[in-house]
Amino acid sequence: MSDEKPKLERPVFETLFRLLNFIAPYRRRTAGVVVLMLITSSASLIAPALVRRAINVGIAEKDSSTLMLYSLLFLGVTAAEVVGLRLQVYNMIWIGQHAIMLIRQQIYYTFIGLDFSYYDHNRVGDMMARITEDSNALQNFITWAVVNTISNIFTLAGIIILMLVFDWSLALLTFTILPPMFGLTLWWRKRSTARYRAVREAVSAVSAMLQESLAGMRIVQAFVREYREKARFTDVATNELQASLRADWLASVFMPGIDVISQIGVAIVLGVGGLRVLDGELDAGTLVAFLLYLDLFFNPIRDLAMRLDQFQEAAAAGERILAVLDTEPQIIDHPDAQPLPAFAGGVALHGVCFFYEKPPENGRSDDAATPGDDAEIEPEEKEEAPANVLHDIELIVKPGQTVALVGHTGAGKSSLVRLLGRFYEAQSGQILFDDVDIATVTIQSLRDQMAWVPQDTGLFATTIYENLRYGRLDATEDEIIAAAKETGAHDFISQFPKGYETEVEEGGSRLSAGQRQLISFTRALLADPALIILDEATSSVDTVTELQMQAALGKLLEGRTAFVIAHRLSTIVRADQVIVMDHGRIIERGTHEELLDAKGHYYDLYMTQLQGGAAE
Repeated sequence: MSDEKPKLERPVFETLFRLLNFIAPYRRRTAGVVVLMLITSSASLIAPALVRRAINVGIAEKDSSTLMLYSLLFLGVTAAEVVGLRLQVYNMIWIGQHAIMLIRQQIYYTFIGLDFSYYDHNRVGDMMARITEDSNALQNFITWAVVNTISNIFTLAGIIILMLVFDWSLALLTFTILPPMFGLTLWWRKRSTARYRAVREAVSAVSAMLQESLAGMRIVQAFVREYREKARFTDVATNELQASLRADWLASVFMPGIDVISQIGVAIVLGVGGLRVLDGELDAGTLVAFLLYLDLFFNPIRDLAMRLDQFQEAAAAGERILAVLDTEPQIIDHPDAQPLPAFAGGVALHGVCFFYEKPPENGRSDDAATPGDDAEIEPEEKEEAPANVLHDIELIVKPGQTVALVGHTGAGKSSLVRLLGRFYEAQSGQILFDDVDIATVTIQSLRDQMAWVPQDTGLFATTIYENLRYGRLDATEDEIIAAAKETGAHDFISQFPKGYETEVEEGGSRLSAGQRQLISFTRALLADPALIILDEATSSVDTVTELQMQAALGKLLEGRTAFVIAHRLSTIVRADQVIVMDHGRIIERGTHEELLDAKGHYYDLYMTQLQGGAAE
């Protein structure tokens, strides 16, 4: 589990205040709720005073008309309180739901804007927990806590004033229970913050573990490791249980403690006040009103105590949410960035050096591996500078050329092509597109002129049509079908009962590996890019399907600059340049025939791996 504690510890009220900014768009409705709150609170304060008058004037003096009058007034005040409370509750829920939606949108928008390095070091399950569990933990805070806190403070102030007016000595005697209440609250406050933070972290760990395990269920079952995943889930679920029980134990002491102190206050007022009524020093109506106010007095205190519980939970969840919202992407447009002009296809790399940055403190450093063919590279010790993944890369590619990148796993091939789209940033050197430094252009204009065909096709759980349309959102149905025919995908798509409306399920699980790749090729063709990157795009395709795709590849690469990470001989042979990489360096370059004639590293690679058609 990631250790975020150093970054998350911030003042509770700072966290809560920032969270309240999410209700700012609904300030007018919030103001209306406050007005309704004042009405309902005032009605609750008036009711005991009416009871006092009904007893002292109506009952004591046997005046039935006065008794009926105050009874009707009491009924009217209660009705006003009920109606006001109904409107107040509805509007508070409305504000809370909209604010939570806004929070989730902003978290997701932040995730969308973060670069690859963030996803290298943070688990998907933990990110999902920020949007779901942590956002849910804020709902009670936003929906109830703020307005109810204002209402409770207003009610307490009114009760204190009225009790002092009715009988100041009895009121002061009642207030002697406040110091123990404040002491118990302070004790709880000091211990609850850390425990609620631990609960949020434990919930996040459960979500992250579930996401990883369920996503890899085929591997789990293939290796018969169900028992191991059960043990892992039991561990994280037990940690969550223990963290929750530790937090609940505090609440189990705190809330009954508040109730006991409250009942002691009632006993004091009933005993002392009752003796004074018997002695004729206090009228019965005032005593009854006092008891009613005392009940009202303790209700806000109990509620405020419960709100403290919600404040702590919201603060713990809010810290995790703000940690995401405060994360800045490492790769952004420079202030003076301009759109990349229409790209002719010339690419040049000069002195490019690159290494993967160490994961941030709130990232996952224990189990995150660099994706792709560079996953074997391990992070250096904290005291040492990270080792370069790419060393002084020099490469010139003319418009329309196809460049095949070959080499053993970990050679740096995937790292190199990721730099072309600024998915990562080189620490030194220049990458030029048509003599324009890509660091000086806007990221969107750069990536708009590129298409990426990865080994993992990245299909979404929707229809084939929508997956193809993702390559160009304004494409017509005829254009989509035409592109599918060029790649050969139309043949198998048309055989499905629903054709292009066939649901492919998550990751395209209903399709074969070859079918998924053909859809990925079609999507790229539809985008009509100037530069295309094939990241081992044919490694999962059988020989028959590969032959079917060769014509589509020819059409896809025609007139376009292409970088191909290739393990298939058929793909390498057609390349204009073959770049042989080893440990982040270019060690050989030339055509397939030239490199074979040189009988160097490529020749050895060809003889041991490529001759059969596929490497590794």
